[in-house]
Amino acid sequence: MKRGFTLIELLVVVLIIGILSGVALPQYEKAVMKSRYSNLMATVNALGTAEELYYMANGQYTNDFEALDIAPGGCTLSADKQTCTYDWGSCKLDSSGNDRVACVNNTSMKNGYAYYFEHGGYADWGRSCWALTEDRTDKYAKLCESMGARFFRAGNFPPFGRGLAYKF
Repeated sequence: MKRGFTLIELLVVVLIIGILSGVALPQYEKAVMKSRYSNLMATVNALGTAEELYYMANGQYTNDFEALDIAPGGCTLSADKQTCTYDWGSCKLDSSGNDRVACVNNTSMKNGYAYYFEHGGYADWGRSCWALTEDRTDKYAKLCESMGARFFRAGNFPPFGRGLAYKF
C-alpha cells in the first residue's frame, strides 16, 4: 500500500494556510501600528508634562528642548532647539502660536500626536491624533479611531502637513 498525500489534500492545506495568513497579516500590521503609536504618545505626553512643569516654574512655555527637565534621546536637535528629528519622524515644540508639543511618525506610518498646553490658546484641543491623510477611510485615519479618538476636524498641521485631527 502506498502512503502519501494526494494533490487535492495538499491544495486544501495550502488554501487553508492562505486564508489564515490573509486574515492574520492585516491584524498583525494593525497591532504593530498601534504599538508604534503608543510609543509616540508616551514620548509626547512626557514632553508635554515637562512643558507644564516648565510653565509652573517660569510662567511661560518654552520652545527649547534643552530647557526642559527631560532630554529626548536618539534625535538630532535643530539649530533653534525647537525640533528633534529621529529616523522615524520628528517632534516639535511650538509655544509661540499653536501652544503644543507634537510628534509625527512619517516613515512607518503617517500619524502624529499633539499635546496642547493647558494654559495655551488651544487648551480645549487637549490631546489629538493626527492622520496625515484627507481620506477618513485610510488606515492612518482608522488608527486614530482604533486608539479611541473621535474625528475633530480636517486642516493643516504645520510643519507636518494637511490631514485629519481626532480628539481624545
